[in-house]
Amino acid sequence: MSSNSSLIMIQQYLTRYGITSYLILGSIGLLLNIAILTRPAHVRNPGSVYILTMSFCAFIGLYICVIPVIYTSNHSNSPISSPLYCQLQFYFRHAFNQMMRTFFIIAWADRYATSSNNLRIRSFSRI
Repeated sequence: MSSNSSLIMIQQYLTRYGITSYLILGSIGLLLNIAILTRPAHVRNPGSVYILTMSFCAFIGLYICVIPVIYTSNHSNSPISSPLYCQLQFYFRHAFNQMMRTFFIIAWADRYATSSNNLRIRSFSRI
């Protein structure tokens, strides 16, 4: 067995099992995050609402990114290989990842506004 074929086999195993465990653990973490942040005590806090929305975006982005990779590891000639699908997948993956980052920055700015001594800046931290 050549080293090239063994590296291909290792890559297939890492894709199949490593990314699958990444999907499972990421889904569990994001679902727990969503379950905690949908409690009535957290929904009144604007920072928690931003993090909740960030979790939704991360959940959708996770599935858009990972499911096609897992699918193509088992199916070499798949309908996923069309150029239109690849472009749309890239667009939506990028859009949800950027929304996730944006909500993180907004949550950070909200925490700054909440802890400010200035009343005018503190008034920005409202739902």
